[in-house]
Amino acid sequence: MLMKKLFAGNWLAWLMLGIGLLLTAFSTYQVKSRLEREQAVAFGFVCDQVSARIEERLAAHALVLRGGSGLFDASGSVERNEWSAYINAVRPAGVVPGVVSIGFAAAVAADQLAAHSARMRQGRAGYGVQPPGERAFYAPMIYLEPERSPKLVGYDNFADPVRRAAMERARDSGAAALSGRVELLHRVAGETQFGVVMYVPVYRQGAAIGTPEERRAALAGWVFGVFRTSELMTGILAGALSDRDHSADLHVYAGATTNQAQLLFDSHPGHPFAGPGSPGYQTRTLEFNGSRWLLEFDPSGPAWQTGLAGVWPALLDGVALSGLLFVLMLAVLNTRREAERIAAKITAELRAHSIQLGAIFDLSPDGFVTFDAAHCVRYVSPTFVAMTGMNAAEMAGLDETVFSARLAAACLPQARFIGVAPLRASAADVELDGSRPVGSGGERRRQKIELAGPPKRVLEVDLRLSADEAISQILYFRDVTHETEVDRMTSEFLSTAAPELRTPMSSIFGFTELLMTRDLDEADKRDFLRTIFGQSERMIAIINELLDLSRIESRRGKDFVITAIDLGELLRKVVADFKTPDGRPAPQLPSAADPLTVKGDRRKLTQVLSNVFSNAYKYSPGGGAVSVELLPPQIDPRAEPGSAARRVGIRISDRGIGMTPPQVARACERFYRADSSGRIPGTGLGMSIVKEIMELHGGQVEIASEAGTGTTVTLWLPAAKTE
Repeated sequence: MLMKKLFAGNWLAWLMLGIGLLLTAFSTYQVKSRLEREQAVAFGFVCDQVSARIEERLAAHALVLRGGSGLFDASGSVERNEWSAYINAVRPAGVVPGVVSIGFAAAVAADQLAAHSARMRQGRAGYGVQPPGERAFYAPMIYLEPERSPKLVGYDNFADPVRRAAMERARDSGAAALSGRVELLHRVAGETQFGVVMYVPVYRQGAAIGTPEERRAALAGWVFGVFRTSELMTGILAGALSDRDHSADLHVYAGATTNQAQLLFDSHPGHPFAGPGSPGYQTRTLEFNGSRWLLEFDPSGPAWQTGLAGVWPALLDGVALSGLLFVLMLAVLNTRREAERIAAKITAELRAHSIQLGAIFDLSPDGFVTFDAAHCVRYVSPTFVAMTGMNAAEMAGLDETVFSARLAAACLPQARFIGVAPLRASAADVELDGSRPVGSGGERRRQKIELAGPPKRVLEVDLRLSADEAISQILYFRDVTHETEVDRMTSEFLSTAAPELRTPMSSIFGFTELLMTRDLDEADKRDFLRTIFGQSERMIAIINELLDLSRIESRRGKDFVITAIDLGELLRKVVADFKTPDGRPAPQLPSAADPLTVKGDRRKLTQVLSNVFSNAYKYSPGGGAVSVELLPPQIDPRAEPGSAARRVGIRISDRGIGMTPPQVARACERFYRADSSGRIPGTGLGMSIVKEIMELHGGQVEIASEAGTGTTVTLWLPAAKTE
């Protein structure tokens, strides 16, 4: 009855009240949802900024370590005092907090471990690789700055699977790589510390590193930095998440999952972390050269909490519109202040990014020269100075004409720099600001120049134009010496080996065609088949030489079967099996003497002797004896002073056409042949194979020759130590 009285005649009012309440509830829900979205966006921006800070700091660490790698690239070998001076110069601990130490780990194969340890003990008594044990490969720390404990020197990074994975990734990619979470070797007040290690590979100076296989073969070691993640992250954040109203919890994991065993950093240890499913929870994944970090963010400050306690009373008291306008205005003001703060932060980050780009240009392997609006030199990169040997201070402010003249004077006459103005006149490049192309033709004009040296370098020069007032044009220099040398070797191969293969193939084709198209008697058939067989043997010999050289280069002696060999017995066996040309006497063997023992691969040394004997007969077509002499043990002149290293030798002499001194200097080059007449068959690879095999045995090839008189080849091998 009471309800009927309340609703009787007032249903429209109740309806309006219901509609009003529904609209109020709907409006409140919309406001709450919008606030949550805006807070999620704002908090997401903070998360992005923190991620960017971490990524930039890691990149800064990588640049510091890359500088250490550059020190090895520049000098080939770095002594302990040089390393200490370099680290003291950059002072990473004061620039980038969290760095425990920076060091260098050498790449040491198992068969080099004893020699490495002996060499290190000369300057550091008691040095030893740890942990002990036999392994296929070692990477002991030989330099460490600051050296907090002498016991850490010699620690084998490769023994730890977590460190080893990062080292292998850096070695194969050529870029900086981060390890997973590791226990730091140095303890503070006896407490276990955890962190990460960043590795930058160091390759042997001048070695080819174009492919992962070449980088593995050229590896000399790693420059590494050890970081205590608690200090590293504290320095990176620098109050970014500690503001009372905008505070947040941050967890950083090594890897892509929230594995507690890989937890690198906890911004609030002991504080409960809500985790996935909680309001505002966000994650970011940070990629760094193949390494991945997972960042978990949990908002904990009051600014990130959506509260509507003051909204409901205002809405129920009839001032919903005023409250809604207030909330919207507050949101607008907050958004504006946040936008201003973001703009200021972005400006600072852009300034820092500009500084980092300058550092990248300074460390780039390519050279750069920039010109101002008046076409005068504005900037010269260190790489350009290293490439050309020109003085950067003298280049600054030079007019492009004077600069062009100086660069042209440093080139060889046949490959001189044509000048900046001619390059600009023929350029058809897109301007740096992305506007219309300059010139016409649709192709960029590049020029190759060759510096007089030493050493001689081939550089590719490119010109980029700009409409910017500060920079009008940029000259870009890329070192293409290696590419040019590869092209030259390819041309030599095509001009030398291809005709040698075509000649026997032509004979085989011709005689085969005769056999197929004509009726021949048995004698002619046998004669033709004998010719085809001989030409096939010649082709197989050429191809085998090419394959031998390729296998020797790729395996570098790994397939050698090393045994003790009596040189006299080996020489007699080779001579007995050697097929001399018709009518020519066999090589004259020396009289019996005391055994001369070496350690080597019998099959490869047999190939060396056979190649030298073959050349001795081939290049003495007029006849004459080929003699052999065994040289008794003597002190190796290449050994260090005071060393007892000895060597023995085999000397093979002929009375053939001989060579001039320039021909002798190139005798072991690939595809080079002293005889250019074409009457003597060959590919120019025989002596290259001899030289490669001898050097892999630790030996040496000496050639003495005189045109028209003959040639003497001496093969030196290390004498085997007597037990």
